[in-house]
Amino acid sequence: MKKILLFLSILLFVSCARDEVFSDYQKNIKNLNNQSFKERLYDSKLSLQYADSALRLLYLDSVNLIENSHDFYYDNVARALNSMAYENFLLSDFEKANENIKKVYNIDESYPNKDVELAITNIINAKMMMRLRVSWEADELLTKCDCKHNYHDTLCHWANSQYYVTKLFLNCFYRDGKYQYNELVKTLNEIEQDNVNQQLMIDETQAYTLYYALTESCQILAHISNFYQNEEGKNVFYFKKSVEYLKKSLELMNDNQRVSNYDLANNLQTLAGIINDLNRNADYNSTLDDLNVILLIIKENSEKFGVHYPINIGVLDNDLKMNILLHADSLFMEIENPYQIIASKSMVSDYYIRDGKLAEARPYLIFAKNFMDSINENENPDMPIEYKFKNTTSKMAERIYIGLIRTKASEDPNVLTNWFSMYQSESFKAFEKEKYDFNYMELRSVNNENRKKMTYLSLSIILIFIAFATIFVFFRYARRNNRLLKKQKQLDLERIANVETCLSIFRHDMSPYIMFLQRDNIPDEIKHDALQKLIVTLNNTMRWINISTPNGLPFKKTSFVLNDAFESVAKGITNPNNVNLIFKDAPCEVWGDKNLVEIMLRNLINNALRYTTKGYVKVSAKKYEKDKNFVQITVEDTGCGIQKERLDELFRSDKLIENENSNSIGHHGFGLMLCAYIIKKHDDETRRGCKIWVESEVNKGTKIHFILCATI
Repeated sequence: MKKILLFLSILLFVSCARDEVFSDYQKNIKNLNNQSFKERLYDSKLSLQYADSALRLLYLDSVNLIENSHDFYYDNVARALNSMAYENFLLSDFEKANENIKKVYNIDESYPNKDVELAITNIINAKMMMRLRVSWEADELLTKCDCKHNYHDTLCHWANSQYYVTKLFLNCFYRDGKYQYNELVKTLNEIEQDNVNQQLMIDETQAYTLYYALTESCQILAHISNFYQNEEGKNVFYFKKSVEYLKKSLELMNDNQRVSNYDLANNLQTLAGIINDLNRNADYNSTLDDLNVILLIIKENSEKFGVHYPINIGVLDNDLKMNILLHADSLFMEIENPYQIIASKSMVSDYYIRDGKLAEARPYLIFAKNFMDSINENENPDMPIEYKFKNTTSKMAERIYIGLIRTKASEDPNVLTNWFSMYQSESFKAFEKEKYDFNYMELRSVNNENRKKMTYLSLSIILIFIAFATIFVFFRYARRNNRLLKKQKQLDLERIANVETCLSIFRHDMSPYIMFLQRDNIPDEIKHDALQKLIVTLNNTMRWINISTPNGLPFKKTSFVLNDAFESVAKGITNPNNVNLIFKDAPCEVWGDKNLVEIMLRNLINNALRYTTKGYVKVSAKKYEKDKNFVQITVEDTGCGIQKERLDELFRSDKLIENENSNSIGHHGFGLMLCAYIIKKHDDETRRGCKIWVESEVNKGTKIHFILCATI
């Protein structure tokens, strides 16, 4: 419990300390920035004043703030500059907006909310590039926007929302054709996925803006869906969606006491466009109920909205459309947004011209031209041409001049000629920018296709590589497994041959002894001799089985002195014929398995004693003359010897060697096969070159030599 209380106390202390971090001076700055943000669409000039005041206070105490509140200072400087950039953009003061934008970009120091503020700067810059008809650059700026962190939730969500609004407007008003359709559909899907818990609508002002962007987008999609979508009824689907979004926006206005003229004017302009489309297409009649609800909201809020015209004349009445459009025009005049004023006058004149009311259209066209000319004349002559107001209105100027000509706003041929010349000039400028943007979109589309192809190609190559690697590994494994199987099969065959040989030799060697032991008239001495030889045969057989089976005696490589092996072997040798058994001094040191070498020596010596009735059996060792890296061991006897033609068969498991010149009972060959096996093990496990061979002469004796690796 004490730990919990301590933890809560620490949290309370941290919370209080955090509140106390900001002085009254700093709180005033934050409050000014917040007020500027709240007024962003209600009153641009007031919003500018708040942001400018915050910036002045920051600069006034910049040294102290940078030293003691570095993050606070740069965070609020960027916030104030972005607010000023946004409002200057809305007021069509692009030179000042650009100055504010550059200042944000030039803040090299890091601060907590930098990624969000930079994203907002890119969005404002993109909005300005759209007005300047540099759509490709606006698109590039939007690709840089990334504000997915949660340091400042409200600001982060506003940045995300503005990002989508800007993308929608870019494709609604500044592009045509298939790119417009595809990009709008893509962005609408992204908004639907990203708008979790209505996070993109952080307040009523942003909700109005987003609903307006969605309404316009769906209305544009309804216009062009029949050209770029084969599915029947897509235009009706998107038209219904546009009405639904407009209805939501006006319902929100109905619920709030305060509504900005900017948002209301945009919604009314869109409503006029929807009514115009409804009058032209009977398929849209399914939206009549929602449109009547929208008209009822306007009627109920006539005082708040400033409505001074009849609303209940019916949706299909053409006068209602124009009354709503003129109402929107009057609201734009109040907010003093030059770009929107000219755009509104141009739209009103377009609607009058479509209805054949040329006389009604003229005043709006003349006003728009004069207003545009007055702004251009009063602009700073030193201002860069790209930020001049005229550079932002080329598309609208084109519509205004052609409208003046169509409505015959002047009887003077020279004036008409001049207007036509101006129309051609503005049309050419607009065409050049649209062509550049079209080429950009074509190039981007090609690049995207190339990236897709490269991705598919890379994936294909990877899959092919994986397939080949799998096949290679499989065949390598299969080949290795096949080798192992062949080797195992060979070992199995050898084991079977060994067993068969062992049984054959065992049967061959045992038979004479058993026959002697079964006779009744055999002297005891011979029986005793037969029994001893039977025991030797059994021991040899057991040793052979142990060595030639997989779990037999393991090979243990050591370095040992041959004298030690000779001494060990001498202790276990029986000498039935009492011949002279000689072990020569052998201080040589060799590599090998001492136990196996002793087995081999014991077999060779027993074999020699077995066939030697007089003379001697001598065991010796010396350096191998042909290669001093080996030691040659020799077992020599003066026995009966072996015929030369049978020497090659001594170490073969498929040949049983009988000594025809011996009167002794038994078989001459089992021990030699065992010895050959032991030498092969040494050849495999030590230095290559170990071998065994025989020299023999009948009635004179036999020499069996083998060489082992010397210890250097």
